[in-house]
Amino acid sequence: MDQALQLKQQLNSQPDPVVILVRQGQDMSSRHLTWSHAGYAMRQPNGDWRVYHNLNTCGTAESALYIQGLYEFLADDLVNQSIAVLRPRSDIATALQTLLHSAIKLNLFHSPRYNLIAWPFSGPYQNSNGWLLEVFARANDAQVWSRNDARRWLQLQGYQPSIVSAGTFERLGAKLFTPNVFTDDQPAELLRKGNVGLNSGDSVIRFIAHYSRAIPGCEHQNLGESVCVYLSPGAKK
Repeated sequence: MDQALQLKQQLNSQPDPVVILVRQGQDMSSRHLTWSHAGYAMRQPNGDWRVYHNLNTCGTAESALYIQGLYEFLADDLVNQSIAVLRPRSDIATALQTLLHSAIKLNLFHSPRYNLIAWPFSGPYQNSNGWLLEVFARANDAQVWSRNDARRWLQLQGYQPSIVSAGTFERLGAKLFTPNVFTDDQPAELLRKGNVGLNSGDSVIRFIAHYSRAIPGCEHQNLGESVCVYLSPGAKK
C-alpha cells in the first residue's frame, strides 16, 4: 500500500490526465528484456488513479480488459518494484482520456484470444501490450477503427517489436506445455532464424517515448528524458 501511495504522489506531481505505467512482472533477462506489462493510468475526479489494461486469465489463452487501482497493479507478485512512467503529449493524453471513457471503443481493439508472443502486425491473437498499443494508435489517428487499422498505423509509424530467440525445441515445448503461446501468426522468416517478435514492455517504452514529453528531475535509467522510473525502497536499479 505504501508503494501505491508513493506512486500516486508522484503521478499527482504533474497535471497529466493519463499516463502509461510499465511494470516488471517477471524475470525476462534471459531474453534481454526488462519490462513486461503496460497499462494506462487515468486520473479520477477524486484524485485517485485507475489502471486500464488487458490481462489473461492466469495460465489460459483468454483475456479481458480490467480496471484496477494502483495497489492492484503493483500487487501482482512483481519480480522488481520499479515502475516506468511515460506522460504522453497533451493532445494524445486528451484523446486517450476520451477513449478510456468509452468501453465500446476500447473493445474495438481487444481480442480475447491471448497469445504471450502475438505477432504485433497481423493475426488473430493479442497480448496485453498489443491492446495498449492499438488503443494508442487510435488516440493518434481518429481514422483508426479496427485492430487491422491500428496495427497498420503502428507499422507505418516505424514501431519495432522485440525480437527474441526461440529455437525449434523451445517452440515445440511451448506448444505442448504452455496453453497461451502460439507461433502460427509469426513470419516464417523469423521462425527460420529461430526468433519470434512480440510486443514487450521494452518495445512499448521505446515507441511511446517518442510521443511523450520530457520530464526533468527524475530517474531515467538510460531510457530517455521522457521516461521516469519510479524506484520503491525495495526496487533493484
